[in-house]
Amino acid sequence: MNRLLAIACLLLPPAVQGQTFDQLTRPVATLARPAQIDTFLSELLIPPPDTISHLEVVDLTGNGYGPDDMVILYPSQTTYAISDAVPRILQDIMKTWELGADYRLDATLEESHSVEAEAHRRQDPRGAISGAVVSAIAEYYDGDGIDMRLSQGQDGLRLEMWNYDPDAMRYRPKPAAAACLSEAAQQFRFARPRFVMAFREPGTCIEAHQEDSRVITRACPDN
Repeated sequence: MNRLLAIACLLLPPAVQGQTFDQLTRPVATLARPAQIDTFLSELLIPPPDTISHLEVVDLTGNGYGPDDMVILYPSQTTYAISDAVPRILQDIMKTWELGADYRLDATLEESHSVEAEAHRRQDPRGAISGAVVSAIAEYYDGDGIDMRLSQGQDGLRLEMWNYDPDAMRYRPKPAAAACLSEAAQQFRFARPRFVMAFREPGTCIEAHQEDSRVITRACPDN
């Protein structure tokens, strides 16, 4: 079983008052079967404790499980560092560990701009969620790197962002034309307008006409 571990790092620069928190995520592999645990401890020459329910291997370096990572034994929570002397048999086993996710999106920055449109074309709800997030980042963030974590449960929702440039955040208001559509305007039926024009936003078509020195708008008819 693989999952992600979120770690909050406390940075205390010399001669600086106060403190700053940062966050990173690292994959965690959990071994619970006794045979797996015995093999792992034996190969790493870790003395087995009197009681062990499971162990976790944390990919601290973020480059796959192996040397310089960490082992945590439970319930004692004793920790061991994995040295460079990792037996080949154990290296081969750890190389097969991959983070298992129900859904994952990988795309280049150029491809990311079409994620949402492609998801709607395929009627893919998970892709649509991912595309909406990607589109929002592209619209409001001009920086390069950014990490996000979103979780939702019965008690509410939490969204965390880190490793981003605050100065690259830009709020861009939505086009005013999209806000012109009200329920009353959409239900309005044209009667001998002096002129009618139509213009399109992404995914939206709006008709407008002049009446009594006013401009009335409504959504374009389906036909």
